Amino acid sequence: MTSGSQRKMKMSSSLKKSITLISVFLPFAFVAAAEEPSRSEAFLGFTYVRANQFNQNTGLGQAIGGFSMYGGSGQFIYNLNSWLGGVADIGAVNKPNVGIVNVQNTTAFYVFGPRISYRKHSRFTPYGQILFGAATRFVSKQVNAVTDLNTPFLPVVQPAALFPGPDAQVTARLSASQTAFAMAVGGGLDIRANKHFSFRPVAVDYVLTRFPSLSTGNTQNQNSIRATAGIIFTFGAL
Repeated sequence: MTSGSQRKMKMSSSLKKSITLISVFLPFAFVAAAEEPSRSEAFLGFTYVRANQFNQNTGLGQAIGGFSMYGGSGQFIYNLNSWLGGVADIGAVNKPNVGIVNVQNTTAFYVFGPRISYRKHSRFTPYGQILFGAATRFVSKQVNAVTDLNTPFLPVVQPAALFPGPDAQVTARLSASQTAFAMAVGGGLDIRANKHFSFRPVAVDYVLTRFPSLSTGNTQNQNSIRATAGIIFTFGAL
């Protein structure tokens, strides 16, 4: 056999070995790339809050007690590295008839802060966070009233009436709002489905708010528990 043929055979054998090695390790390379932490994430989900927004030691707050609120929340997470990220958390929950006063309470949260994630497993990522910001409480109640003698009747043409005229039965909604300091401390678990989507089966936070007391008007602490679950959209890679 000539030296040229021997060289071709050696080159062919080396090429086959290279192709074999590539075919073996290439899938692992794709898996490793797919498991890299994402640069940013967006969360959308359901929120439950066991609220204690009123002083339950005395008076009206004690009669109202704790109550459940339901709503939704969204988060944007920017990961600085594999374990540290920043979180913007915005959401709102509602209770249509709170306690004996039967008022509607809608509370919005907007808190921000750091998150620490543990990414040693390819699919499961537990995390802890501490977030600071504010909460706004919107309280309203529907009431029945009678218009006074100076109430105009406009427009004159029926059936629409912007003003019903004097001594008329009307239904109105009284509303008020308060904004106070809020803090959320807790954690959750994210389960990665693929490089674009993850699922959060549960996250639980202790929520501190500082709304004024119903009886004294003085600022005081309220302690609530928040639970969330939903879908995470992931973008980019670290």
